[in-house]
Amino acid sequence: MAIVLGVDLDAEVEPLFESATPGTVLLSDGDGAAYRAAATAKTLPTAYRRFIQEILAEQFMTKTASSEVYLTSKDSLKAHRALYPTFKPYQGNRNGKKKPALLEPLRHYLANDPQGLPDGMTIEMEHYWEADDRLIMRAHALGDAAVMRSDDKDLRLTPGPYYENETGVIDRITGRFGWISEAYTPAGSLKIKGHGLKFFWAQMLYGDAADNVRGLDRLDGRLIGERGTLEFLQPIECEHEAANRILWAYAKHKQDALAEAQMVWLRRSEHDCAFKYFMELELDKSLKDWLTNLNDYHQKVLGLALKDTNDA
Repeated sequence: MAIVLGVDLDAEVEPLFESATPGTVLLSDGDGAAYRAAATAKTLPTAYRRFIQEILAEQFMTKTASSEVYLTSKDSLKAHRALYPTFKPYQGNRNGKKKPALLEPLRHYLANDPQGLPDGMTIEMEHYWEADDRLIMRAHALGDAAVMRSDDKDLRLTPGPYYENETGVIDRITGRFGWISEAYTPAGSLKIKGHGLKFFWAQMLYGDAADNVRGLDRLDGRLIGERGTLEFLQPIECEHEAANRILWAYAKHKQDALAEAQMVWLRRSEHDCAFKYFMELELDKSLKDWLTNLNDYHQKVLGLALKDTNDA
């Protein structure tokens, strides 16, 4: 019997995974589960139990045999995203928001080798990357064996199977470009959903309000938003065409496309970044030259910022 913080973990596990597919892995963004567990509990043992129960429920829904859970630490460097010369400061809209009192105690416990985790479950706290980055790295490493599950729309960038929360369907794409389509919030507001790199290019157009990322400020002189993004991008079926047209729109507007891309691009490996992805594409030579110059500029900006940080 595994008792942790007064919780009998064995009692939660036994009946759940009879229909799991052997060798499959749930990739879970644990930040949302931690927030909900802390917000609905009065004690740390209860918060911990609810967190574990939510991850086990995700395993059950995705029919996966094991789970890897990733969280972003409070002091994470987030791949230095905040140092890039972006249109708006990265996540600059999050300061001062009140959080559940038990959130940091729960996250501290989860980060420090919690005892008695269910068999096949691992938890990792990210201090340099964001959890989203590490999840995408693992998705590329594991391929079709991994199923992504998250409240965060950014992880729709995954190349592998993606669990749709609203329908309970596991979506799979052929090739890496994927699809986008319109959807609506419970209040009836238009939003974009998708799967694969086409969703990344959608974010390059309309940005990401949750992370304070503007995206493309103007398309042909007009604000673009979700509706304009769908009208522009949905008919395009070629990744290289999408990249050329969107990057040219940035260039014509004299906006730093690479800085915006580094905010929403999720790293495929520890040596990856949006610039490396762009260099893989069949871009006009003038666009590649422009992006190379931007990358050189960014490296100088980051170098100076890091030097100032180290000298402080």
